Formats: sequence, C-alpha cells, structure tokens
Amino acid sequence: MNLLLHIGRMVSLVGFCTFLFASSPVKSIAESPRTRTTLQVIQDRHQERFREFSQQLEKLAVFCDGKSLTEAAELIRSRIIVPDSQSLRVDKLPTEVRPEIPAGVVGDERYWQTQLRNLESEYAKDLYKQSRGALHQGFPGYAYNLVREAAIHDPDHAQVRKILGFVRLGKEWVTPFAFSQIVTKGNVWNEEFGWLPRAHVDRYIAGERKFKDRWISAEKEKELRRDFSSAWEIRTDHYQIKTNVSLEQGVAMGKALEDFYGVFHETFAGFFHTPEQLQKVFDGTAKSVRVDKPYTVHFYRTREEYLNRLRKFFPSIDQTNGVYMTSDKVAHFYHDPMNDNEGTLFHEATHQLFFESNNVNRTISERSHFWIIEGIACYMESFRSRNGSFSLGDPKYIRFVGARHNLLEKGYYVPLREFSSYGMQDFQSSVDLAKNYTQAAGLARFFMHYDNGRYREAIVKHLSQLYSSDERTRTRASSLDELTGVDFVELDQQYAEDARATEEILMSR
Repeated sequence: MNLLLHIGRMVSLVGFCTFLFASSPVKSIAESPRTRTTLQVIQDRHQERFREFSQQLEKLAVFCDGKSLTEAAELIRSRIIVPDSQSLRVDKLPTEVRPEIPAGVVGDERYWQTQLRNLESEYAKDLYKQSRGALHQGFPGYAYNLVREAAIHDPDHAQVRKILGFVRLGKEWVTPFAFSQIVTKGNVWNEEFGWLPRAHVDRYIAGERKFKDRWISAEKEKELRRDFSSAWEIRTDHYQIKTNVSLEQGVAMGKALEDFYGVFHETFAGFFHTPEQLQKVFDGTAKSVRVDKPYTVHFYRTREEYLNRLRKFFPSIDQTNGVYMTSDKVAHFYHDPMNDNEGTLFHEATHQLFFESNNVNRTISERSHFWIIEGIACYMESFRSRNGSFSLGDPKYIRFVGARHNLLEKGYYVPLREFSSYGMQDFQSSVDLAKNYTQAAGLARFFMHYDNGRYREAIVKHLSQLYSSDERTRTRASSLDELTGVDFVELDQQYAEDARATEEILMSR
C-alpha cells in the first residue's frame, strides 16, 4: 500500500477550510423529501423552544431592571446564547459542580437566581428530549448540537454529561481517563506539566524534574531529552505525545488535540458509531466508556530533525510542515516558533482519526473521490479555541475565502462530477494542485453547511464508505449525487449560490 494517506499539508500551498449548527448521519443517508422535511421539523421545533426560552429570560431581566439589579439583568441576558448561523460554537464546560444558592441570599436576589437556574434547567431538559428525537430520526450530529447546548445551560445534567463523556468524581466532572489517573494512580493534572504524582507538583514548580528515578534540575533534563530517544512522553485522554521540544510545549499540544478530539467526535458521531450504539449512549444504557489505545504524535525540536528522521520514508518530506503516515500510524510535527502551524496540526489529526477508525491497513480513495479526503481535513483546519469556546467553520478562514475567490473572481472550478472522478494520484499530480486543495476545502464546507446541514448525513456516509475496513465497500462507494439525491449539475449550482450568499453576508456585517 502507499506509505502515506496524503503528503502532508504542503508548505508551498496557500492555505485556504467550515461548520454550522446542523447534523450528521445515522439512518438512511440518501437525501429525500421526507429526510429534508424531517430535519426542518426538528430545527423548527428547536428554534421555537429557543425563542420561548429567550422571552422568559428577557422577562426576568426586565424584572431585574425594575429592581435596579443592573448586573443581574446583564448576566441573565448573557445567557441568551444565539446559535451562530455561519460557524459552530461550542463552549468549554465547567469542571466543578455548581454549588447551591447560598442560604444567605434572600429577597429579590434569591428570586432571580432561583428563576434563572430553573429556566435554564428546564430548557436543558427539553433540549435533551429533543436530542433523543433527532437521533431517532437519524440526525446524530444535530442531536449532539442539542446536547451541547443543554450542557451550557445545565452543566450538571447527569445524562447530558454522560453522553459527552464525563463522569462525576466528588464535586467535579472528569473524563474516564482522568478518573483513572486520580483514583487509581493518585495523580493530579497540572496545566503546565500534565499528569503528575501529587507529591511531585511542588518540586516541578520549583524547577526540579524526575528523570529515570532521580531528581535533577529542569535545565539538566532539557539537555538530556534533546535526544529523541529520551524525549518527554505526555499522555492525555486520547493521545501519546513524544517530544524533545519541552514538557510544557508537549502538554500544550496535548490540550489542543484533546479539545479538537471532543468536537471532532461529536461532529462525525455517525462515522464512529452505529445507530444502535448511539441510541444506547443517549438512552444511558451503553457500557462504561473505556480508555482506548492512544493516538501517537511525534513533535520534533527543529524542522531539520523532522526532515532528517522522515526523509528515508518519504523523499518529498521537504514539501510538508506536518504529516500523518499510515505506515507507522504516527502524526509527525516540528516546532516552528516563527509560524502558526495550528492548521497543520488539526489537518493531520483529522487524517489520523479517520484512518485509525479501524485497524485495517488500506488505501483510501485510490481510484476516485479523493477530494473529500483532503477537503474534510482542510475544513477541520478551521477549528479554533478562543476564551473558553471552540469554533469550527468560520467563513473568514483563509481556505474558504480562497475557494470563494477562485470561483467568483477567477472563474476557476472543476465540476463536481469530474472532481469526484479523481483518485489519489490524479489529484496529487495535478498542475492545479493548490487550487484543487482550495476547491476541496470550499466544497467540504458546502456539504457540511448548506441549507442548515441538508447534506451533512450524505458527506459523513460518504466518508464512512471511503474509510471502511471492507474493500468492496471502499471500491463501490456511492457518489455524492446518489447519496444526496441531487444531480451533480444542481450541486454545482448550489455551491456557487452558497458562495455568493456567504460573500453577501460577510459584506453586510
């Protein structure tokens, strides 16, 4: 088989990739009038309940205005969190269980605090019920959107937390991996140094390090770990990172990858789980979440070391600034203090997560449909973490801007029927490789976003077939006109219309 799933995010490419408030697949994937109507009904019900909830909060805020409780009114209005129609926003959840309203809080203060908590709790309950309905109708992606929104308004909703992969430990919500670290191993998490025995934390803060059963200075450890064979190894919930950059840099990479992993698995829930498995998760009857074998990442101190270590396996490694190699199932990166390569990290992480969804060594889209393999990875580059919130799919992300510019200003576009016929070699050897990467990013955004997620199920089903462990399923993967029930020519037209509409929205802001 080919050594690489893809050749890395090319250094020479001008990087140009989105996501919304919509859905992923589970049941029947072919687009049909019934499926479209069902999704609209689910979305309309959600929007109606949100409007009702917003009105209730505004009424409570007006009450606070009348009582000169200005800060309370401002806080209440801040809880009216409107879903962004252009990009997905996911708020990081608190780790601590909310305390009860103190007994000393009385009168109007107690009234508004109690009312706010009750309104949010009831709204969260309704969202959870709606999520189960969305899942039952075959829209797990939208179901996860509803669950995430429920968690924002009631972060202690037990079933919602369980769906999102948390367990309660005393007055905290933790992951199963964190639970095992704390309870079984007696470790604690430190934001700089990762998981450590509790007794080691103060010594690490003081500049000491444990190296092969002896304590040495941080400076001495840094010298010893420059040799990659003695590099730091950082374990997080889903990743094993080996690096000779620094312990702190490795931990920072681990945190970024874990944030990405959470949003990724919710976005593509229908790829990783059968409908029956998801139903058990949402019903609360699934088995306890197990801690799976971690994904392996190597993070080198310099670009030169990255190139020297990988050139014998990949002669064109000089053209990359990050690569996932299927031969060793390792994602390789290097430290570049002069450039932000965050997009590369998420691009390659996408390839790794999809490819390692099963243990079969296989070629992906060798004969056709290769554009979506790269397109979806470019799309996931747009993942961002800002001030406790995650976003995916900002239409201003450079790849999406480039796709719209090439289409609308330069008139460059390969019709989807022809584009889908390209296998790996055809795609990667094209003289228009940079433009085709950009188009793939724009098309991926379109299929994830168009008409409130109309085609989300189709694209996830498409990916499921292309990455299948069964060779016949991969070679006979359905085309997107079949999966969506819409002719290629009409899909081309819709893509162009969506690009123009997105430009108009951005220009009007």
